[in-house]
Amino acid sequence: MATTANPPSPTDSPDKPTTGMCRVPSTQEKLVRVLAGTVSLTGLGLGFFVSPWWYLLTVFAGLNVIQSAFTGFCPPEIVYRWFN
Repeated sequence: MATTANPPSPTDSPDKPTTGMCRVPSTQEKLVRVLAGTVSLTGLGLGFFVSPWWYLLTVFAGLNVIQSAFTGFCPPEIVYRWFN
């Protein structure tokens, strides 16, 4: 009599986290997020108090975050790697 192994269940996926919580971002990811937030808020502040042209800095930061989400290429990560 041959026995068969149990087939893997959908919950055995290696991509799925083992708990219901999100994974903890690395220090590098945290620094990139802090930089993006800082650049965005700086652009808003300068746009309000100095010149409306500074709002383009906020637009640039937002577009950079969006393109990095799709392409995986993030220039600040390259700079952080140089310092480590």
